[in-house]
Amino acid sequence: MFIKTLRLKNFRQFQNFEITFNQQLTVITARNGQGKTSILDAVTIALGTFVGAFDFGKACHLAQSDARYTKNGFSSDFSSDFYAERTQQYPVHVYAEFDEPLLKGFRELTGKKNKTTIKDASEISSYGKELQQKVREGQTEPLPVIAYYGSGRLWKTHKNMAREHVLSESRTIGYEDCLSPVSNFVQVQQWMAKATYAELQQQARAEKETSIAIRLKTVENAVNQVLKKEGWDNFHYDLELEELAMTGLHSETGDLPISLLSDGLRAMIALVADLAFRCVRLNGFWGEEATLKTQGIVLVDEIDLHLHPEWQQYVIDNLRKVFPLIQFIVTTHSPQVLSTVKQEQIRVIGENVNRELIASIPLGMTYGEPSQSVLQGVMFVDPQPPVKEKVDLQRLTELVDQGCYETSEAKELQQKLETLLGKTHPQLQRLQRSIERQQRLKK
Repeated sequence: MFIKTLRLKNFRQFQNFEITFNQQLTVITARNGQGKTSILDAVTIALGTFVGAFDFGKACHLAQSDARYTKNGFSSDFSSDFYAERTQQYPVHVYAEFDEPLLKGFRELTGKKNKTTIKDASEISSYGKELQQKVREGQTEPLPVIAYYGSGRLWKTHKNMAREHVLSESRTIGYEDCLSPVSNFVQVQQWMAKATYAELQQQARAEKETSIAIRLKTVENAVNQVLKKEGWDNFHYDLELEELAMTGLHSETGDLPISLLSDGLRAMIALVADLAFRCVRLNGFWGEEATLKTQGIVLVDEIDLHLHPEWQQYVIDNLRKVFPLIQFIVTTHSPQVLSTVKQEQIRVIGENVNRELIASIPLGMTYGEPSQSVLQGVMFVDPQPPVKEKVDLQRLTELVDQGCYETSEAKELQQKLETLLGKTHPQLQRLQRSIERQQRLKK
């Protein structure tokens, strides 16, 4: 199951908007406030009736605050001041098309006092009900994983899972809170504690490996695969610490609780552990291959959250190796992330000539390109920061390009900039090479 197309009308900042998604991966980039997170939220609404069809699933609906605001200007009778009155626009539409299987879903909010319609989402809702019935009958029907990881996933967490939910063997527990952008890491820790104790009992009795032990190993392996390149391994529930821990490969500290690790490590551990947990709960019959065989749709806001630029360059590749059949839809501000993705998998959100927000594939190449090229060619950001010396650098460049490098103005600028920026500044070095080349040509 994957999403092909999303169309929005009067949804937050979008008047009329359409975006298509790559079957494997879509990376969305835009300036702040242009709707990256809103697109992910809209996908959760489109998936709402599907998830809501399962015993432990909870649907997402359109809220009154989702209706687009517009400004109606008018002049006051008492002064010449101009006032802007904000009014909401209806109806609000969220329409989505899915594939494997072919499905359509349409959600609508027609007014302030109305609720989100579900009658036109019957296709995707019926598919969810059909899968739920097969689960009740004990069939080993594969279930698609659905998950949303918001930008606040490190700080906002759900409360402890009810004990009966932790102990539940229901496959559809994998849909609990799956559309919430808030972290489910607490639930993962509760489940791993239970699974660890169960594994110890099984070892003490010299029994064969149980299904819960296999699931535990699958979650641990998924986190280890993603974190190993960063120097961490052996993800596990530590009975002495009574919390999740990892082992540093290049330090003498031994096991460290996850709570003491950096924000970047904790954010990635929480994401991978939760996603692997959902895969093994939904499709535990696949054993250790659950993360490799499970399909589905996963949304990640700010995939580069708290990650070092080097890690940003391989974060997506690592995730796709561990979860190869999942459709990832992620947002980013990072040129390092974009430089590892093919241009047909990128959607740039920006305004057209009519100042309407649209999604487009970048014209420039991205995959394997230097981050500086992506920053300029895709994100339209000058790689040179707007420091006060920038004007002087531009003027010196003009003088050198014109062959006027021996003028007093050029010499003064060069000396000034070398003092402020240092002779090893890349642009000053390029200009010096240009001067030397021009001098040789004159001889």
